[in-house]
Amino acid sequence: MFRAVATCVLLSAAALLVVPPEHASSPVEISYRADLAAMTRTAPYRVLAPAGLPRSWTPVNSGVAVGGANGPGTVTWRLGFAAPGGTLAALEETNATAAPFIRRMTNGGTAQPPVTIGGRTWAASLTSARDQRSLAVTTTAGVTLVVTGNASWAQLRTLAASLRAQR
Repeated sequence: MFRAVATCVLLSAAALLVVPPEHASSPVEISYRADLAAMTRTAPYRVLAPAGLPRSWTPVNSGVAVGGANGPGTVTWRLGFAAPGGTLAALEETNATAAPFIRRMTNGGTAQPPVTIGGRTWAASLTSARDQRSLAVTTTAGVTLVVTGNASWAQLRTLAASLRAQR
């Protein structure tokens, strides 16, 4: 009986090594439609969301927070993507107080030269210890957008340029 169990364990281990899990080779795509709908219903501001990103961008996480760490009356959305080349880029959107939110989302990155995208000037920062690049802007309506991740500057600009008003 011991031999049979040992054989099963060895064959199972060999199968795991030979046949990798499906998600190991590619990111698991999610739908963020429900979170986008919740944001447009709940947020006291015009929600911006990506539109027209290349198919090579895969949404991998999304979450909406009302209140919480950003304070009462705030509505915050995090939308993450696997960008081409296996890097990550995320949109962080909120009506929370801009400076502390940006500091948290950029991990206190070092200022870089600003970038103009779609007529808006975005503050750029780099957090070398985390290989994190970030672009941040606060609209005249008080909505703060942070596009951040280990994606390249060009990829972050692509995500920022894709943002369109949803209502």
